[in-house]
Amino acid sequence: MGGKLILNLSFLFAQVLLVQGCLYKSQQTITDNTKKEITAVSISAIGGFTAVPSNGYTMRITRDSVYCLFSAIDTAHSALKSYSNTEEKWNLLLNKIELERFADAKEGESRQPYDGIDIKISIETKSGKYTKLNADNSPSWDRLYRHLEGSFSPQSLENEKSKH
Repeated sequence: MGGKLILNLSFLFAQVLLVQGCLYKSQQTITDNTKKEITAVSISAIGGFTAVPSNGYTMRITRDSVYCLFSAIDTAHSALKSYSNTEEKWNLLLNKIELERFADAKEGESRQPYDGIDIKISIETKSGKYTKLNADNSPSWDRLYRHLEGSFSPQSLENEKSKH
């Protein structure tokens, strides 16, 4: 009987260790996913046309809001506008982001010395921020840029606002 009791206790002890190991791994996965949770995406378009002053912008997109700072050479014409964001648009944006590939993307050179426009995209997570400048050669950066330009461009936001 004593051998059977020791065997049962050993089996019970092994089960407890197994369950604790699984719980720890599950908690670690949840913690890792929380750290990678995207909290905001930003895009900036800066520079361009010295002969004709251009307006640049910086946009910050969160789950519920979109903030857009339109900057002009004459700061009196700069403006900060805000728009509401929808859960659907936020989820579509998140689906376009491949965080690991974006983080590994190789940045391009600044285009401003040649009178061009620099595009900078930043992704903020709970554990840090990933920023890439002119990373057009990266498919993940380019896909995100195209989505931002299509769904969150200043013109499309103004058009959406005027419909409501």
